Amino acid sequence: MRLEGGKRKLVALAGLAILALLAWQTMDPGRIRILVFVLLAGFALRITLTGGRSRYDVEERSE
Repeated sequence: MRLEGGKRKLVALAGLAILALLAWQTMDPGRIRILVFVLLAGFALRITLTGGRSRYDVEERSE
């Protein structure tokens, strides 16, 4: 199953949102929880700023 670049980003961001929700509910307030949120926010920022295609996408060649 292939996902296009935009759909792949949405799935990745939804996964990060689920991880943030789980961290909010299961972790005690403190430095570690804040660190987890900062890391997840960094991953989300990286996902949103990257281009649509990755180096793993196969280019279709018309011969």
